[in-house]
Amino acid sequence: MPADSSSPTRPANAAHPYRRPSAATPSAATAAANAAAAARRDAQPKSTRQQFAACGACRMRRVKCDLKDVNPRAGETPMCTNCQERGLKCVDEFANVKAVKLLRRGRRLAQVEQVYGPAAQARADAPCTDAESSQASSSRTPSCIPKLQPEFFGSPFYRRFHIQRPIVDPTEFSARFYESEQGKPESLGVAGSMICMLLVTWAATYGVNEYGVEEPSNGLEGVRERRRRCNEMVREILGLIDKHGLLRKPTWDGVRVLLLIMPLTEDVQTQLERLAMYEATVSQVYTLCSLGSLVKSGQGEFVDALVRARIFWYGHVHEGITSGLRGGRLIFEDDDLSSFQITFPSLGNKQSLIRTSITYSYSYRYATAPIRLSSACRQIHAALTGPKAKRKEDVNERGLKDAWEALSRSWEEFEGLRHVGPVGIIQTEDTERFVNGWQVRLSSPVFLV
Repeated sequence: MPADSSSPTRPANAAHPYRRPSAATPSAATAAANAAAAARRDAQPKSTRQQFAACGACRMRRVKCDLKDVNPRAGETPMCTNCQERGLKCVDEFANVKAVKLLRRGRRLAQVEQVYGPAAQARADAPCTDAESSQASSSRTPSCIPKLQPEFFGSPFYRRFHIQRPIVDPTEFSARFYESEQGKPESLGVAGSMICMLLVTWAATYGVNEYGVEEPSNGLEGVRERRRRCNEMVREILGLIDKHGLLRKPTWDGVRVLLLIMPLTEDVQTQLERLAMYEATVSQVYTLCSLGSLVKSGQGEFVDALVRARIFWYGHVHEGITSGLRGGRLIFEDDDLSSFQITFPSLGNKQSLIRTSITYSYSYRYATAPIRLSSACRQIHAALTGPKAKRKEDVNERGLKDAWEALSRSWEEFEGLRHVGPVGIIQTEDTERFVNGWQVRLSSPVFLV
């Protein structure tokens, strides 16, 4: 018979032989191990890992999102690279949570900034060289170039600029710009965005802002400040040209960027750099137009033809007037002009009554007079200023007479443009300014020698 608790064979405070020891009372060794582990945890530094939330599209696609690394311009909504490439709307679903966390840090950061001052002010106070400022302008964020606004395309400045620098077709490019503003950034692309930056830069040289509104001038000091600011914009765009390889990747938008920026680099680049960039640009124009690289704007054959024609005409005229009169090397020939004209769509079909074809015909008429002038300059190059003409002992009198007659016909063609009425965005006063500007150039001593 088993002994009970009062049995004399087992002490009253002894443990029952079949009862397990209680886990609630750890042994001394276990307690020491737990204390050592807690001491090690206290001695280790806290983790500095930060948790960043991806945008909604990247979270749904389960891809890596770089939204946290994006530095948007002032007033712009940040977009990650994935959403930009695929034309998606980048939505940060945790923006409100992040804003609350930033508010917690705001008070302390404000106190530190008040005591030590912002870093941008310290950099502005310190002098820097041209090389340093060029490097900083290409990598600085946000950009020093304001964002082009839709109101710019309806401004008087853009109307005049489009006539004097007929590189960008107003119909084709403005339509692409409006598409990009409606959530389709792929309509412009990298080079198209650089064209927008160049339009703002050109406007700034005339004291016009990104809305196309002329800003009040502050005298000579204001002009100097404007020039300094414009040179900074040009340096930033040159950095983007190098970054995206526009000089080695011929595209229609890329060559328009190069044609637009060349006249602005006088204070920024050396003469050798400008010459190398100019020859590379003219070579791109020749390659794109001679190989039949078609433009696909989606706005009709006349708009596509105008995009190509404007680039070819501008390159042909610019080369003839500059290199032709100075005796430089010529890439284009008159045969190239004739071959290029054959590729234009015919104006005698039924589509000649639509607005785009009418704009095309008037644009061709406005380009004819400068093209005639360019051909006359090429005749001067062949008879007087070119390398072959300089090696001859006698002057080619017949060639000079033909060149002089070509200049006279060019003057008459410019004079005939005064009778052209307003077409599209071109007003009568714009035509007068266009004709007067070219005739002043024709009256310069360069042509009277």
